[in-house]
Amino acid sequence: MRQRAGKHGHFTGASMVAKSMTRRAALAVLQAGGIGMLAAACGPRGESGAGGASPAAKPVTIEYLYQADNLWEKDKLVLEAFKPKAPYITVTPVPAGGNRLEKLKSTLASGTPPDSAWLNIIDVPGMVEDGAVMPADQWLARDWKAMDGDDIYAGAWEAVSWKGKRYGTPLEANPFLPVFRPDLFDADGVPYLTTLAEQGRWNWDAVIDVARRLTKRGPDGKIQQFGIRLRTDPYSLFHWIWNNGGDVWNADRTQCLLSQPAAVEAIQLMQDLHVKYRAAPIENEARDLSGTSFADMRAGNIAYEWQYSGGGSLMGGVVSFPFLVAPEPKGKAARIQPHMNGSGNVVLRGARQPEAAWEWIKFFAGKEADVIMMQTGRTPPRRKSGEAYYAKEVKYPPNTKVLTEMLHTARMTPAVPAWNEFQNALNKELAPVWRGERAPKEALDDVVRQINPLLSAK
Repeated sequence: MRQRAGKHGHFTGASMVAKSMTRRAALAVLQAGGIGMLAAACGPRGESGAGGASPAAKPVTIEYLYQADNLWEKDKLVLEAFKPKAPYITVTPVPAGGNRLEKLKSTLASGTPPDSAWLNIIDVPGMVEDGAVMPADQWLARDWKAMDGDDIYAGAWEAVSWKGKRYGTPLEANPFLPVFRPDLFDADGVPYLTTLAEQGRWNWDAVIDVARRLTKRGPDGKIQQFGIRLRTDPYSLFHWIWNNGGDVWNADRTQCLLSQPAAVEAIQLMQDLHVKYRAAPIENEARDLSGTSFADMRAGNIAYEWQYSGGGSLMGGVVSFPFLVAPEPKGKAARIQPHMNGSGNVVLRGARQPEAAWEWIKFFAGKEADVIMMQTGRTPPRRKSGEAYYAKEVKYPPNTKVLTEMLHTARMTPAVPAWNEFQNALNKELAPVWRGERAPKEALDDVVRQINPLLSAK
């Protein structure tokens, strides 16, 4: 049955929850949130691990380099929940500063690293290759059952994995999926993306058709509303390429495959939406048209786009218009492959208290922390057991089932040690493609020529 925009109203999501939630309220939610094991005491080596420690355990202090100052305002609620479970461990938060990764590398070089740290998925391969991160396999083998490691989505573990080994615990696992405005679809009688998916008609032809139908021009011929917006950063290209039957790397990530036909065709589709169909804003057109500081759906003149976590953390409680999410559309590939991006927490080589650091990052990936992360709008559930709570209590996006179903099959960003070089080359070579000034094949050939020597070197 088709949904109507009027049923959704003004959605309240992550931002509003985070603004209104106090530390005490968040912890109270944990105790009454419907996941019974959260308030229960863990046995030895349980979810909190240290919760089963002897009262006579020697007090230790560890340092944790967090992601960003504004996000620590949310994440410190996890620390508040950890304290009574591991009273002998004092976690000292280390500010990220202006350049978190450079700060971390500096402490490693000086032999004074923090015990634990947050790492973006794109940082993990390089940091592992540099010998900066301790493998987590021994800890995971010991604690896997007690921490219910199988409850964490398989794709989320890839955020802390490199060459088949795990190096920490997942912190973020954010699906990248279509977000659309039902009010704009209703105004022009265009079927919802969810309706098309239910009917088996949500494919790349429909992506183009819907985008063209919802692109509006005024009497002067100038665009007033864009049907679609496409993110063009490297993260956002993967799902197009995968669903066209291609890939970005070979199996061991020592060769870039972007010059192969499937990848070129996928980038050609994106260029066509920008240039041939003029259905997607080029560079800052949406921002300039709206007179706002936003180039995405928050500008108010875009009907749909792909966003991480279904727009919840970006638009929930912020925008005045309704929004819903849809599954990934069907491309040429036999199997639909959604994309997710992520990050994790690791124990660093040189840690003074590696065991205590492990207990801390293990707790951060646990069920109790999962609820806190959902409540503050930090992440969708990272665990299957959190799905019911997410749907009942958080409700961003409103049709959360689409997002949680995607978490079961989404593929994590496949990072490489040469990610920064890859990102810089891709941005530079593809910039004229999005303006219609260069052929995708030519640009992608140049990217491959620049990146392949770096992949084999690293």
